[in-house]
Amino acid sequence: MKVLVTGSSGLIGSEAVEYYDCQGHQVIGVDNNMRAEFFGKQGDTLWNLGRLQESTQQFSHQSIDIRDRRTFSIFLKQRSLT
Repeated sequence: MKVLVTGSSGLIGSEAVEYYDCQGHQVIGVDNNMRAEFFGKQGDTLWNLGRLQESTQQFSHQSIDIRDRRTFSIFLKQRSLT
């Protein structure tokens, strides 16, 4: 099964990525690291993205802003998630 996780580099999203990856699902994570924009260097989640990329088997990451409807809908169609 394909699983889409938005906010995949954040606290809850990264836990979801790990859970579904351990279950053997193909996990597609979407996160644009907006926390770094809001909170500066202390809010940056790139360290967590790197950790996920190292520790998971079937996780792929896309830096997409889900508020951009056009880009996000094209992404969903390309991944057969609609």
